Order: sequence, then C-alpha cells, then structure tokens
Amino acid sequence: MKHFRSLLIGLAVVCLIMIPLAGCVGVPQSEFEALQAEYEALQAEQATVVGENTSLKGEIETAEADLADLRAEYDTLKAEYEALQSFREELVTELNDIKEVYPPRDFSSLRELQDWLLANDVSEKPVTTYAEDWYGRALELQEDALRDGYLVSVDYDYNPETDAYLVYCTTVINGRIFFWDPETDEVLEEYALGTVK
Repeated sequence: MKHFRSLLIGLAVVCLIMIPLAGCVGVPQSEFEALQAEYEALQAEQATVVGENTSLKGEIETAEADLADLRAEYDTLKAEYEALQSFREELVTELNDIKEVYPPRDFSSLRELQDWLLANDVSEKPVTTYAEDWYGRALELQEDALRDGYLVSVDYDYNPETDAYLVYCTTVINGRIFFWDPETDEVLEEYALGTVK
C-alpha cells in the first residue's frame, strides 16, 4: 500500500513537472519521450501493484474461510473428545465397581454373613405358600449375594412320605458349610461333612 502511494505521489510530481515543460519551447524531444516512457512504466507498475493487492485480498479471504472451517472442525473434535472422556470415566467407574465384587468370594466369617443377611430384605417379604415361590426367594437371595460379590448356593430337599419341600441357601466360610432358610435368615452350620474347601 505504501509503495502504491509513493507511485501516485511520484506520478503527480512528474505531471506537475510536465505541464510547465509542455509550454516551454525548446525541450528536447528525447527528454519528453524519456519522461513519457517513465510515466507509462509507473502506470504499468501501478497496475501490477493493484493486481497483486487484489490477489492478496483473495488469498486472505480464502485463508480466513479455511481458518473458520478449521475452527468448526476443532470444536466438533473437541466435543467428541470430551464425550469420549466422559464415556471413559463412566467405564472406569463401572470397571472399578465390578472389581469390588468380582471374582465373587466366600464370606470371611459367620458375622459377615449374618450382617449381610440382616441388610438384605428378602427375608422381610411375606412368607411364600408354594415351593416354587420359596425357591424363587432363594434365587433372589443368591442374585443379591452375587451382586455384592459373595458366593451363595441354592438347594432343596423333597420328602415323598410327607410330600414336603425344604428350600435353603448354602455358603462356605473358612471351608465349612453353612445353610439357612431364605425366609428366616437363621444360619446353621453343617457338621456332618466337615471341611469341604
């Protein structure tokens, strides 16, 4: 832009010089032609500068459009990254929760089993009438135990003479078998088998 102004000023000075010279008689034709050639060269240079200026403006506009596109792409990628980070944090939390209960384990003591049964609400539900429902309660207790990271088994006995069922849950504590009715939570130890694990 400075160069363009300098050219215009120079051009104006040349024009001012040429006006008095045109009125002077005796200015050599060669000087006049040299000034005219210089004037035309300045006009050509001015046209080149204007063309370059227009070209640079176009390049700036293209660069600004590219920058806007890149900013939009960056914002999209940033949002996707933040969503993935959030999802990753959820997965890490879920994995840590799973690690707390997996692999499931035996109860460490009779007190731990009794405290867990006390906190569990299966035995607080109304007493069942049918063996299938009773067994269902035992399965519910087994699922709750597994969710909390404990191993509990479910079993039943049938006495054909009395046509009666007995449903119970079992677990192992320090290698010994303990069992209880899922509707009462009264834990008993199995002494007949001894240590099983």
